[in-house]
Amino acid sequence: MNTKKLFLLLGLVLLVVGVGGAGWVANHFWPPSSPTADEANKRQTTPDTADEEGVVCTGYVDLEHGIRSLTPLRPGRVATLVAKENQHIEAGAAILRLDDRDAKFQVDEAETAVSAAEIQLEDALKSEQRQRARRTQQQAALDAAGFNLDGARKLLEHKEKQAKVDFATREEVDITRDRVKALEQQVLAERAKLDELNTVDPGFAVRKARADLRLAQIRRDRASYQLEECTLNAPSSGTVQRLSVGVGDIVSGNPMQPIVRFCPDETPLVRAEVNQEFADRIRVGQTAQIRDDARSGVSWLGKVERVAGWYERRRPTTQDPSAFTDVRTVECLIAIDPGQPPLRIGQRMRVLIGRVPSTGGE
Repeated sequence: MNTKKLFLLLGLVLLVVGVGGAGWVANHFWPPSSPTADEANKRQTTPDTADEEGVVCTGYVDLEHGIRSLTPLRPGRVATLVAKENQHIEAGAAILRLDDRDAKFQVDEAETAVSAAEIQLEDALKSEQRQRARRTQQQAALDAAGFNLDGARKLLEHKEKQAKVDFATREEVDITRDRVKALEQQVLAERAKLDELNTVDPGFAVRKARADLRLAQIRRDRASYQLEECTLNAPSSGTVQRLSVGVGDIVSGNPMQPIVRFCPDETPLVRAEVNQEFADRIRVGQTAQIRDDARSGVSWLGKVERVAGWYERRRPTTQDPSAFTDVRTVECLIAIDPGQPPLRIGQRMRVLIGRVPSTGGE
């Protein structure tokens, strides 16, 4: 028994020594295995856990500044629908026209007011000339009265000298003195008239007439602008999505809904709503795979172009009162890569941001 135990113990020792020696030889003489090319590429393309995990969210196809809501600036009755729904038109092309008879009457009235203001300005210019002429005439009358007064005073002085040597009677002296007093009063009257004329600014009426003419021209331009606004034109090249009125409808100055929904020729993008708990995984430049939320088999590729710096409520998708309405999301704009199938504005999409396959969809 003792001999058997001794041989058994010796065998266990030899087994342990052999296993340890084999491991030592493997660690010192065999080169370590290198990672495969796929694993290396995966490590380079997924530097952090954010890309490895990815984010799945909901998005909507939209334009950077949204669909344009067009409405005539002035109220009126729709006279003609020039464009049709789903029709592509060029920039400046007419979409609809309102009844413009009242606007034309206002333009005619404004043109008449401009003509009247021009006549008033012409009359004011002539009045300015007449005012200057009257002032010149009054100055000449004042000078003449002064000359007559000087002559009368000299005559009075001469008569007084003659009266002292009995060459003139006292009555002649009194008559000459009264003549001097009368001429003094005439000089005062002529000077008062000149002062009165000087208080009137000949350019005041001209400046007022010019201002009235400018006001009439502004009103004419405004009436012409209102006439132009009777035609609703396309702000740019694009497609008329919807017309909410027909011929004969009344367009108010503040409609409850847009009269025309217009989609300009701009590159569509996807507005994705990322829940607050996953917002730290999103950054500009990440790739994104986009699929139609209602069907599978078609996908698009894009990149995160902008990430909002604020949180807002999720866009409502249900009328269920028990649904959560205070879910905070971060909006990110995803630019669609070129050369892919077209998208429809308002299309609901399922978006995968971060962990995206290298090949796109169909």
